[in-house]
Amino acid sequence: MWNDIELLTNDDTGSGYLSVGSRKEHGTALYQVDLLVKISSEKASLNPKIQACSLSDGFIIVADQSVILLDSICRSLQLHLVFDTEVDVVGLCQEGKFLLVGERSGNLHLIHVTSKQTLLTNAFVQKANDENRRTYQNLVIEKDGSNEGTYYMLLLTYSGFFCITNLQLLKIQQAIENVDFSTAKKLQGQIKSSFISTENYHTLGCLSLVAGDLASEVPVIIGGTGNCAFSKWEPDSSKKGMTVKNLIDAEIIKGAKKFQLIDNLLFVLDTDNVLSLWDIYTLTPVWNWPSLHVEEFLLTTEADSPSSVTWQGITNLKLIALTASANKKMKNLMVYSLPTMEILYSLEVSSVSSLVQTGISTDTIYLLEGVCKNDPKLSEDSVSVLVLRCLTEALPENRLSRLLHKHRFAEAESFAIQFGLDVELVYKVKSNHILEKLALSSVDASEQTEWQQLVDDAKENLHKIQDDEFVVNYCLKAQWITYETTQEMLNYAKTRLLKKEDKTALIYSDGLKEVLRAHAKLTTFYGAFGPEKFSGSSWIEFLNNEDDLKDIFLQLKEGNLVCAQYLWLRHRANFESRFDVKMLESLLNSMSASVSLQKLCPWFKNDVIPFVRRTVPEGQIILAKWLEQAARNLELTDKANWPENGLQLAEIFFTAEKTDELGLASSWHWISLKDYQNTEEVCQLRTLVNNLRELITLHRKYNCKLALSDFEKENTTTIVFRMFDKVLAPELIPSILEKFIRVYMREHDLQEEELLLLYIEDLLNRCSSKSTSLFETAWEAKAMAVIACLSDTDLIFDAVLKIMYAAVVPWSAAVEQLVKQHLEMDHPKVKLLQESYKLMEMKKLLRGYGIREVNLLNKEIMRVVRYILKQDVPSSLEDALKVAQAFMLSDDEIYSLRIIDLIDREQGEDCLLLLKSLPPAEAEKTAERVIIWARLALQEEPDHSKEGKAWRMSVAKTSVDILKILCDIQKDNLQKKDECEEMLKLFKEVASLQENFEVFLSFEDYSNSSLVADLREQHIKAHEVAQAKHKPGSTPEPIAAEVRSPSMESKLHRQALALQMSKQELEAELTLRALKDGNIKTALKKCSDLFKYHCNADTGKLLFLTCQKLCQMLADNVPVTVPVGLNLPSMIHDLASQAATICSPDFLLDALELCKHTLMAVELSRQCQMDDCGILMKASFGTHKDPYEEWSYSDFFSEDGIVLESQMVLPVIYELISSLVPLAESKRYPLESTSLPYCSLNEGDGLVLPVINSISALLQNLQESSQWELALRFVVGSFGTCLQHSVSNFMNATLSEKLFGETTLVKSRHVVMELKEKAVIFIRENATTLLHKVFNCRLVDLDLALGYCTLLPQKDVFENLWKLIDKAWQNYDKILAISLVGSELASLYQEIEMGLKFRELSTDAQWGIRLGKLGISFQPVFRQHFLTKKDLIKALVENIDMDTSLILEYCSTFQLDCDAVLQLFIETLLHNTNAGQGQGDASMDSAKRRHPKLLAKALEMVPLLTSTKDLVISLSGILHKLDPYDYEMIEVVLKVIERADEKITNININQVI
Repeated sequence: MWNDIELLTNDDTGSGYLSVGSRKEHGTALYQVDLLVKISSEKASLNPKIQACSLSDGFIIVADQSVILLDSICRSLQLHLVFDTEVDVVGLCQEGKFLLVGERSGNLHLIHVTSKQTLLTNAFVQKANDENRRTYQNLVIEKDGSNEGTYYMLLLTYSGFFCITNLQLLKIQQAIENVDFSTAKKLQGQIKSSFISTENYHTLGCLSLVAGDLASEVPVIIGGTGNCAFSKWEPDSSKKGMTVKNLIDAEIIKGAKKFQLIDNLLFVLDTDNVLSLWDIYTLTPVWNWPSLHVEEFLLTTEADSPSSVTWQGITNLKLIALTASANKKMKNLMVYSLPTMEILYSLEVSSVSSLVQTGISTDTIYLLEGVCKNDPKLSEDSVSVLVLRCLTEALPENRLSRLLHKHRFAEAESFAIQFGLDVELVYKVKSNHILEKLALSSVDASEQTEWQQLVDDAKENLHKIQDDEFVVNYCLKAQWITYETTQEMLNYAKTRLLKKEDKTALIYSDGLKEVLRAHAKLTTFYGAFGPEKFSGSSWIEFLNNEDDLKDIFLQLKEGNLVCAQYLWLRHRANFESRFDVKMLESLLNSMSASVSLQKLCPWFKNDVIPFVRRTVPEGQIILAKWLEQAARNLELTDKANWPENGLQLAEIFFTAEKTDELGLASSWHWISLKDYQNTEEVCQLRTLVNNLRELITLHRKYNCKLALSDFEKENTTTIVFRMFDKVLAPELIPSILEKFIRVYMREHDLQEEELLLLYIEDLLNRCSSKSTSLFETAWEAKAMAVIACLSDTDLIFDAVLKIMYAAVVPWSAAVEQLVKQHLEMDHPKVKLLQESYKLMEMKKLLRGYGIREVNLLNKEIMRVVRYILKQDVPSSLEDALKVAQAFMLSDDEIYSLRIIDLIDREQGEDCLLLLKSLPPAEAEKTAERVIIWARLALQEEPDHSKEGKAWRMSVAKTSVDILKILCDIQKDNLQKKDECEEMLKLFKEVASLQENFEVFLSFEDYSNSSLVADLREQHIKAHEVAQAKHKPGSTPEPIAAEVRSPSMESKLHRQALALQMSKQELEAELTLRALKDGNIKTALKKCSDLFKYHCNADTGKLLFLTCQKLCQMLADNVPVTVPVGLNLPSMIHDLASQAATICSPDFLLDALELCKHTLMAVELSRQCQMDDCGILMKASFGTHKDPYEEWSYSDFFSEDGIVLESQMVLPVIYELISSLVPLAESKRYPLESTSLPYCSLNEGDGLVLPVINSISALLQNLQESSQWELALRFVVGSFGTCLQHSVSNFMNATLSEKLFGETTLVKSRHVVMELKEKAVIFIRENATTLLHKVFNCRLVDLDLALGYCTLLPQKDVFENLWKLIDKAWQNYDKILAISLVGSELASLYQEIEMGLKFRELSTDAQWGIRLGKLGISFQPVFRQHFLTKKDLIKALVENIDMDTSLILEYCSTFQLDCDAVLQLFIETLLHNTNAGQGQGDASMDSAKRRHPKLLAKALEMVPLLTSTKDLVISLSGILHKLDPYDYEMIEVVLKVIERADEKITNININQVI
């Protein structure tokens, strides 16, 4: 099995027996033989059946049962398949995606190469009985020209051939890629096949087939044996089958086993291995070569395509043939030139060989050859390896190059001498090969003989080479093994050059200079690195390095400071002139951290720093900065020697050798070195040196080791603190203080006692706040140890106090002992200690209740007390009293809180017991506090819940019992007793009403109620209950209900009359009750009846009050029942209007103010409702406008906004109305107004703030809903109201100041001015937004837009207009509207220049609109200078709908040359028409129909020209470019010329026309 496949690049990679070097090779031509593929088998095969073909899409090799598919250049394996039987035919198509394989068994496989799937297997014929006879003889696959991606196939068998069509391989491939297997299967089923039998002609079987084009005269030629040698077939008349057109009898030739068709020439190889040439059309022999025994043949040509080959061009053909030789084990591969049959090339090949079938236009010969191993056990004809060889014609130079490539130098030398080629080239290549070997050698003693021989060979070769330049380069660039060899070769090159050097010349040649330079470099290398580090690669790298500093930097990075210093000294003169700041930075950055400081400092001090000061003085800044950072880094990298090492490095900048006062900075100016001594970097370095010296002193003298960063943050005071911090054991503090710290303080003149106290404070600040555990008390011990060192008693007490405040509660034993110790002393500050101790005790108490914060305010203290009492533990009251005493609160406050808490728990008996247990004085104060609380508690509105009612009853009952005890205590004080009894009576009444009648009111309501009021309340409630029971809808007898309802009404009126209440008063009361109950329908009905039947001032007052209450209800979101279809805001406005018509003069101003604001509410409500047509009145926003609104309204601006939510807007507006016209809570005086504009200043102050809040809320809602127009009206009206309030109270400044005071006057003025500023800002912003909206409308209300513009400042309004224009882009309608408004506004402001700009803009916008209708973009020249308008002329004249008058108007508007434009228009018309005629017949007919129109248009423009001379010249040029047969177009041009009436052309116009 051929399963070992090896892809090779040349024959050097194979085994020795695969080479063709020992074979016989003859001929005048040279061929280069390469090995491409080697295929091996585990077992040798006897006479394997091999074949191969080279196609543009791939390379196929067949060996017995194996099929190998490679790419077209044999570099990658695509597919390797092994079949059950031998493979007869193969084919590849569709860009190499599909492979066809025909087996000896008769199966034909269609294989998808990418997925390696077998798509189709079909047995067209059965396997022959003779195993040696092929089932399939030939396979031809061609594209079907009628359909892309479709192929047809001719499959030749023994008895005929199959014609297989409709192979839709492109669609099958797409279906496979899309994983659409059903489609792929469907396409496979559409393949058609038909069989054409040849048994009547080739009776002994078919052997070969060649196919031309099915549509040509030579579609198919079949060769075989039997009666006919070969036959020509063509499609029959039905195009479904094929018939014989011509035959060649077997008497002429026995049989044809291979064809090759080239144009009209047919090369035929017969069964006797004789090659002959035939004419394909007549099937007559032309030539034959009977003496040549050909087994296989191919034809190649140097022509580009086979179709260019004819009988006259047969000299371009070459015949490649496999012929038999005398040695049966071998064959000859022969290359002949036709027609002379001259042998160009001959090569012996194996007997098992086959020519690879290729196209005729290839210049490469492929040979598939079987090779046998030299094994005596194997048969002579057995083959174990197949090789694919490639033969390419080569020149002698190519052969020589090949030999050199194989490093066969002796053979190459003799070949060069034989063919007269450049022998020196051989020596040079050999020398370079020696270099390659040297590069792979090492200096080991074991290999010394080997590389020494290579050096000797190189010397010998160099003696043979005459090219001095090559020799010099060779010696310089070679990677010699040792230093001695390198020196020897450089000396050789120098000696050789000196022999030829001109002795009279004063300078050396360039080559000698290079050698001398290399000598110097070698010396430097020796001094820097030594011979032991010499290697060829390192030497070449060193030699080729032009940047001397690069080597220095590299050595510094590797830590080789000595080497770097040597290189610095050797090359310093080379780079001194070009040394700059960047090089200095690179030098410093290259310093390795491992460099010894003892070696680095002297080098910097004596060499580098003076060098920098001399060459680049400005580099001192960088050097100082680097030294500072390097010195700081030593604290981490060399901590053992710190800080002495840092000081040593930092101070070398100042101890280095000084240069002259003036140092040379460049060749043309001097810079004083002192200029760089006071820079920030140098000063920082100097500071570092000082700090390091102090740090060393601190380390050595005071035994205090600090980090440099910490030391720089400290001062003398904090350094003392750090000394204390370094003491780990508190008991060591006295000795350390005496030995080190006190010495330091004295030397720095520090106050010892105060400093110790400061340290304690610092220690507490740092440590106590970070303590998270009760056991973190190490700082306490240290602080107490420091206290022990104090001698000043005042300072000692201060320190103890500080520790007490900072210590964690509960205190540690040490702190407790310290405090108690000092509490026993006699000192003024003992009291402070006692207070602090009490505070600590309080902390313990509060901690028991989970309270950690002690620094409480008064309100917080009461909250803490209530919290303690709420815990309801046995000690709660006692602990609360302790807290009260600590914070100096009275005990009765605590007792009252306890009783209140018990009342809340409904523990009335415990309340009484506690109160009785108190002393009379405490009990009296406590009871009074509780009663005050009870009144306030009952004053709150009841929530009518079951729990709420029970609590109120408990409060009232307990209060009665407490009042009884209080009366008993106060029996001696008659005044207090009377007050107490009065209060007891009231509480009893409240308790009784709550308990017996479930009447739950606020406390004051109980005291103000009378018997008449109670009865009236009862009757009204009874009436309401009766009405609820007898509603008409709830009874089955509606008529009876209607009869009963008037009787109930009359009964209520009779009761009211008996209680001295008039009918109008009753109706008013019922109206107000209906409002209170939320029954809007009833209230409005009664108001209507009162206005109708009792039209007087009282009714007006009721209507006014009803409006106010309705507004208040809507403001408070009180749930109400509104009848369906009732517009409540509109109804409220109607009621206010009715009230204004009949009310008394006292209410008139308030009623009018209420009318004004309820009208605004109506306007707002309209934005929340639907119109009569059933669509939202303001339901659209932006560009998506409602069609009804768009077309049903006039051209006046109607703002688009989001529909307002009534739940959000209406409560706010009615809250505002309630603030502007508040309900009168007290008695009104004549002509007194409660509304904000007319009320007094004292009353209005409480209304302004709610008004401002409501205004802000409503404005925000309107802004969010984009209701800017309504917002503008609202702001103007609201601000006017507030302004009227201020003005009405300050008509006279002097009088107002006397009445209200200067402070009130200033405050009011400030409020109004602040409102004014906000209103102005809002109005301007609102106007800007509305301006945007107006201009975004389809039809712009220009008058309104101008009005909004006047609301803005002159400067801002023009900026806004220009911004709108910039954002409009190409919306010329919008730009036109803006420009018109801007022009009018500029006229109002008398801005002449601005008006001119807007008029120019309007002109551009108008032209943009007009040209846009013609499909011409005006954007490129929009808002550009008039001169740029000519850039649009080309687009205008090329437009087919362009009108002459429009062109002239455009030119006139923008002051363009009309003649040039009209001339261009005419030329464009003629050119476009002429160009249109080349687009086909339809375009030509259309152009002809346009000729009369074109002529008329052109003739119309000619008289408009001032001068027609240029036009005639241009048309004369066009005339010569026209098609001479296009008479219509020529006539048009001539008539235009004739109309121009210019005599400058030499053409007789009339004659030509």
